[in-house]
Amino acid sequence: MFRSTTIFLCAFFVLGLKGSLTGAQEGRRYVCLLSDPANQCSAYCVSALQPVIDHLKKEQQDWSTCEVKTNETLMKLDRVENQVTATQLQIESQLTSLQANLTKGVPQDLEKRLDRIEGNQTAVQSQLKAGQKQTESQLTAIQKKLSEIERKLVLQRYQQIGSRYFYIEHNLIVNWRTAEQMCVEMGGHLAAFQNDLEYNAITRQLKNEFYWTGINDLAKQGEFISLASGKRAPFLRWRKNEPKYDDPSQHCAFIYGHDYVMVVRSCTTQAMRFICQADNAV
Repeated sequence: MFRSTTIFLCAFFVLGLKGSLTGAQEGRRYVCLLSDPANQCSAYCVSALQPVIDHLKKEQQDWSTCEVKTNETLMKLDRVENQVTATQLQIESQLTSLQANLTKGVPQDLEKRLDRIEGNQTAVQSQLKAGQKQTESQLTAIQKKLSEIERKLVLQRYQQIGSRYFYIEHNLIVNWRTAEQMCVEMGGHLAAFQNDLEYNAITRQLKNEFYWTGINDLAKQGEFISLASGKRAPFLRWRKNEPKYDDPSQHCAFIYGHDYVMVVRSCTTQAMRFICQADNAV
């Protein structure tokens, strides 16, 4: 390729030199003196075009170098791609192996074992519930027994009159509300009476003093109920002209110890002794 270019350029220069040789000689300006134009032109042209040829060679060398570097880069990329592919395959292999190991590590009858554990847990829970119910039943029985014992201890302060138990306070003098509270602290309430026989048995033990009962008409005037049961008082024995209301606070009945009849007085301002009953049936 370079030789053909050189010949072409040399021919161009030879034609140019033949047409301008006379002018050059007349002006004493010589480009070159050719005794053998055919041979000397080739060397001259090569000499004149050498920088161009060198430049083209350098460009070709640079291109070749670039091409070599490109090929090297492509080869490196291929190697990296191969390495990535190999790494990916290795990771997939390791994952497969890990899954296989995990599968081997988990017992084949795991689900059955879990079912058995769940069944055992259910059985244990049932046993615990049964034990809890049994314990609660035993505690209830113990509490009931303790209540009976406590009741017997409380009743030691009471005396049996007829079929019921009463406590007669002969010394302390308090208002009606305080008397009820003290009866409650002893396990009872202010007393009411179920019949004449019971009432007479109690009044025979009274001093010639006043004694609060649990009979009152606080809810509705004229309708006397038992504080213990909330029911209508089954037995009343009023003094003549009673119940008599001298002021609006008179709603609580007491026993007048001189003739053993009932009188209505103020529940808050009056103070006297009192009678308690151990039950809340009457």
